[in-house]
Amino acid sequence: MKRRDFFGLGLGLAPLMLAGNALAAQAPGKPMSRPALAGMLPNVPLVTHNGEKVRFYDDLIRDKTVLLNFMLVECTDGLCPTNTANLRKVQDLLGDRMGRDIFFYSITLQPKKDTPGILKEYASNFEIKPGWSFLTGKPADVEKLRRALGFVDSDPARDRDLS
Repeated sequence: MKRRDFFGLGLGLAPLMLAGNALAAQAPGKPMSRPALAGMLPNVPLVTHNGEKVRFYDDLIRDKTVLLNFMLVECTDGLCPTNTANLRKVQDLLGDRMGRDIFFYSITLQPKKDTPGILKEYASNFEIKPGWSFLTGKPADVEKLRRALGFVDSDPARDRDLS
């Protein structure tokens, strides 16, 4: 995926995330927002780099300001470590707001390879602080989440190549 497409995706998701937060805030007694109920924000089970079992909507994004990114521990073009290092700098700039007001979630595109232990080591290499979780799960659940969040390429051949 081209960088321009990636940033376009990020900007395109911001209104969706804000709308989800607004809907959840308007109806706190409801278990899920309208986008989540419509399947736009799947509540799939995931596992953090610390081995904690979480649900995507209920535990990670409901009523929170979040930054989501998809990543690979072993990427062929070298962009993943650069992106993680840049996000690590942003984490420093956010200071004590991380884990309180703002949360980062990095979701692996290769859940069969990137186990919680491997993600924990990866996070440790970047000295990741609380408020940022690296996530994995069942391949079908990660794929469902990837597609629901729009992290897809219009070319099916390129979309299949998650490296």
